Amino acid sequence: MERIVIAILDDATRSSVADIITKSGMKVRAQVRSGADATRAVKDMGGGVVICSPRLLDISADALCERLGEEAYFLVVGHPAVLAQMDSEEIFKLMLPVKSSELIGSVRILSQLDERRMDEALRPKKKTVNDRAIVNEAKEYLTEERGMTEAEAHRFLQKRSMDLRVPVTEVARTILYHAE
Repeated sequence: MERIVIAILDDATRSSVADIITKSGMKVRAQVRSGADATRAVKDMGGGVVICSPRLLDISADALCERLGEEAYFLVVGHPAVLAQMDSEEIFKLMLPVKSSELIGSVRILSQLDERRMDEALRPKKKTVNDRAIVNEAKEYLTEERGMTEAEAHRFLQKRSMDLRVPVTEVARTILYHAE
């Protein structure tokens, strides 16, 4: 079940986005204007997807994303110039004007990621020290050989892992295998 929070300052826009999401068959769990209310909703649900404007009543989307850490996925909808100023790799962005189909597709993908994260959180952790060492070695390779920053290398491994639907450790092993 989707855990969607719409955090948009403008009432009409918030309502319009909620209607689009609801008509697509997904359930919106909360509609809020402030970061405090969005935080409360995400914490109450134990995670979720936050669709928000770049600025809320009391906080920016960047700061809200930082506050919630890995508890929620963020989809920020705004003008290109404003979105370009957001440098968080954890924020997914849609530029205005946005088509309903783009919005729905993006929310579905983030909801699936949220469900997968929730499922994984319920599974016992099996990551060993060796697994962490392999991932760190792959990140080191990407930073030295491909010129990525550590954050870019980390995000690259995560994205490939999600795209291929395999553990990050397997992606790291593959990279190191091909590096030899």
